[in-house]
Amino acid sequence: MRNYKKLAGFVGTVALLATLAGCSDAVAKLNDSSEVIFSVGNKTVTKGDVFTLMKQNAGATTVINDANKAIAIAEVEVTDEMKQSAQSSLDSYKSLYGDTFASYLKNNNLDEDTYLNDYLIPSLQAQELTKQYIDENFDSIVDTYKPVKATIITFNSQSDADAALADLKGGNTDFVAVAAAHNATTVPSSTLYTSESTDLDGLARTIITSNSKDEDWTESPSSDGSSYFVIKVDEDDASKMKDEVVTAVQTVKQISADATTYFFKKHNFHIYDKTIYDAVKDQYPDNLVQDMK
Repeated sequence: MRNYKKLAGFVGTVALLATLAGCSDAVAKLNDSSEVIFSVGNKTVTKGDVFTLMKQNAGATTVINDANKAIAIAEVEVTDEMKQSAQSSLDSYKSLYGDTFASYLKNNNLDEDTYLNDYLIPSLQAQELTKQYIDENFDSIVDTYKPVKATIITFNSQSDADAALADLKGGNTDFVAVAAAHNATTVPSSTLYTSESTDLDGLARTIITSNSKDEDWTESPSSDGSSYFVIKVDEDDASKMKDEVVTAVQTVKQISADATTYFFKKHNFHIYDKTIYDAVKDQYPDNLVQDMK
């Protein structure tokens, strides 16, 4: 296991930095590849044999995980909250798994401090990268995903929607009571929507993106005509609801992919070994920034 862990580290180092000697024709090699690790009868297994096997089976994952960890450490400051959360996780593992967890650490040549500082805390740092990407690119993300906070009340009949609209325009600010009095099928709540919100009808989306918060309540049928909406834009200035916007767009799959590309470009991630390059291209295309313009 000790040799395995060292070789795992070699794979990441070769692919990221090409610092191991013997790198030719874009294929990294070990200087001591002929060193025998073990033998069975007349069959021997060398470092080179294991290195090649590991590159083929775990090289891409090892490289990407190591790169993510290095970027997270470089980008995200460790906070007291992270330290407390990591310690809580460690204590929980020890309590839940007891000797099994202790054996896991031992078998991987780890002690509790190393596991805490080299694995748990960097994992928490990595979770902050998408949030940091959004913060650093907030204006462009707002332009793309158009966050708007609005209250949308749904009715099955136009007469109920008309009556509710009249009450609301008349100054009744108890939206929940108005909705209940006119047979609404939803309970009104001010909700943040983006262009990626899947629970938003097309016509309702058009209204909340075209209206401003200064405009009064608006009524609209649904796209299929089966229901009616009464709508009010509550906030259309993303800077005034930044925390909510950041939380909302973090769930957008494309944001996560864009964040990955952003940070891997920022840190000039480059793969020199062709075997690992091909594997990363297949498994982690968002990370292969050296081919991106």
